[in-house]
Amino acid sequence: MSTAPPLSRISLSQQIRDRLLSRIMTGALKPGDRLVELKIAGEMATSQAPVREALRELEAMGVVETLRNKGARVRVISDEELRQIYDVRAQLEGYASELAARNGAALKAGLEACVAKMRKAARKGDSMAFADHNMAFHRAIVEGSGNRVLLDMWETLNVKMRTMVNVARSSRNLIDLAESHLPIVEAIAAGDGALAHETAKQHVLDNKPDGGSVS
Repeated sequence: MSTAPPLSRISLSQQIRDRLLSRIMTGALKPGDRLVELKIAGEMATSQAPVREALRELEAMGVVETLRNKGARVRVISDEELRQIYDVRAQLEGYASELAARNGAALKAGLEACVAKMRKAARKGDSMAFADHNMAFHRAIVEGSGNRVLLDMWETLNVKMRTMVNVARSSRNLIDLAESHLPIVEAIAAGDGALAHETAKQHVLDNKPDGGSVS
């Protein structure tokens, strides 16, 4: 690994996590590459404790795995795994959008703001920021459903990480992708639960990895 700029003292583990995640998503760190705590700590001029915490968080996100007697390494994430996740997401987000449509007018501005941020990130070619704002959009809908169990289930899917993986593997224009969220906003804002359900569900299914896209 090349030498990185110094880290601030705020949320060291989070900064280390995000740097490692960026390298994984860009391919600088490849599936199977070992992640040695001592080496990473030396490169980032910190102790091993925040590195260990960062690796635990990445393991929870599903991009790192720890093997007995071998330590941590970048995990292989197959297209089939992503496809199965997207199938589950489609069902959850379709239902969430149907419920959120009951309060659609109140959600409209926030959802539109997320789309605007996606556009901005897309113009800059910043896939990590795009994934952040994409996740915020979908999370706002699930939260807007008012169903806590649904939100808990959705959070286990690690939408941000899997969106980033799919972005990295996709050739779709990110600006077009940002715009593809608008029909969901319109259906929810109109208070049409059935249309919101179908639109959100189809949006996710249309963007499964075997379709060459990302939601």
